Amino acid sequence: MNEDPVKSMIAELGAHLSQKEHSDIVLNNGNGKQFLIAPSEFVEIKPIDSPRKIAFVDGGDGPLEESPNFLITINRVYFSLFQGKKRIKPKANPRVQFFSCVTSNIQTVNGKKIVSYDTKLFPHTTEDKKYLPVESDLTSNTESTSVLQGARLNSLGRRFAEWQLAIHVVESELEKGDMLVMDGSLQTSFKNEIKYADRLYDLAISKGVIVCGLAKTSRLITESGHPLLARVAEIAEDVPFGRWYVKVAEEVSGDDRGFMLAVKFHEKSRYVFRFEILREQFSLMTPDELNSVLGSLAENSQDVAMIGYPYGAIDADRFAQVRRDELGMYQGFILSEKLRDPIWKRLQKYSASLSAHDTLNGVTS
Repeated sequence: MNEDPVKSMIAELGAHLSQKEHSDIVLNNGNGKQFLIAPSEFVEIKPIDSPRKIAFVDGGDGPLEESPNFLITINRVYFSLFQGKKRIKPKANPRVQFFSCVTSNIQTVNGKKIVSYDTKLFPHTTEDKKYLPVESDLTSNTESTSVLQGARLNSLGRRFAEWQLAIHVVESELEKGDMLVMDGSLQTSFKNEIKYADRLYDLAISKGVIVCGLAKTSRLITESGHPLLARVAEIAEDVPFGRWYVKVAEEVSGDDRGFMLAVKFHEKSRYVFRFEILREQFSLMTPDELNSVLGSLAENSQDVAMIGYPYGAIDADRFAQVRRDELGMYQGFILSEKLRDPIWKRLQKYSASLSAHDTLNGVTS
């Protein structure tokens, strides 16, 4: 009888992973210095007397309808304000909602077919409009023939709106010494995104607001191929304190403006996070100031729902999230509007061109 393939695969993978020698330095493609991660390099996050005010910014999106030549997405961005465990009421409405519609256009440039994607934004209210990016900044080109594929276009409008909302928050809600925590790293990956990030960083530096990024997950690995954060947690077992930070790298890629740390915000927590502080600001911080920044987040990370993760980030995630049941509701609104419009009787076949897979799933599952 043949050997169980799952058993063979897991045994071989386990043997392969356990044979790797450790090299406890992050594998990166940035130019900045990397730091050896060893028990002696960990620094305790000490208790603080007065936590800083922190704004947490997050976004969520959900595709409502897609076809090979258009894509409709609902987007939300939100910020919460906290000082320690205390919630602070913002001056402005903290939640912005809008629809984005991406369409494709095909042109011939120098004999090559170029597909360009144009995005139009439709804010929920006129108030929401001022927090949205400029539509022309969301245009992108490709020579790919797989039009409108991949989740990157889904999240394009939402990602730019997060930066735009963050700019507003620094302008109107925060003062010198306060903190802004973006969801994820301080990395930019879309064309034109750097314009918004730079605007935010310049404003924050001039106002003295500290810009940070907190990533829930990380795909980074060490130079020996181990998952970085899991390896940091393993090394931390030999560290005598429960709340700590350790330096990882000055930069992990050329498009990331953050100085990267690995952090643990509560002694009872199982979580180790990738945490970044804008490099220009980090380089000027004293150890006491750095402890004050991290201690302020530790003060906010004591909720039993997810101990060791800042409650402000949980709150921002909850209010920015687009839930699955909401997608059905908005899809219903779109369908009823299309049924009223005579143009869509002719165009309905465009929407149907991607739906066979969903229909098959419904039949076979």
